Amino acid sequence: MSAPGTLSDVTFRLVDLDETFELRKAVLRPWLTPEMARATYAGAGEHFHVGALRDGPLGKRLISTAGFMAEAQPDYAGVFDEVQWRLRGMASDPSVQGKGLGGQVLEFGVRELARRLAAAGQEAATLWCNGRTGAQSFYERHGFSPIGEIFETPGTGPHYVFWRRVAAA
Repeated sequence: MSAPGTLSDVTFRLVDLDETFELRKAVLRPWLTPEMARATYAGAGEHFHVGALRDGPLGKRLISTAGFMAEAQPDYAGVFDEVQWRLRGMASDPSVQGKGLGGQVLEFGVRELARRLAAAGQEAATLWCNGRTGAQSFYERHGFSPIGEIFETPGTGPHYVFWRRVAAA
């Protein structure tokens, strides 16, 4: 049995987009509304969301999440694989930041993506994201590389496009 508050009491699973809203709003975009969050994925191709949940007094609570969607990166079509997926809305509760949980959520999602690629008969895909420059070391620890110039995203600061290749499982 693990002590409450340790990362050993966390479970990882696929989660619904609506489950991610409060955490993404609190950590990434305070102005985010549920409608805006849903609109990000409306009309999108295949997508899924992963999360880390911890037991609490009111049940399981999402403490880290990441979204994955089939989407081509418009500026690097000649560089990236034909099949492309985008990492979006990755967030961890401030109480668990810096403890490796975000990386575990990311890798859980990458394994799910690899499984989906294999199920679709695809060999590999490029996984890319618009990542904050302050998170560059995080992305690099997880196999991503920056490409291109730094750009500004309104309200969220300087970003790079980060990318990595994911082979089918």
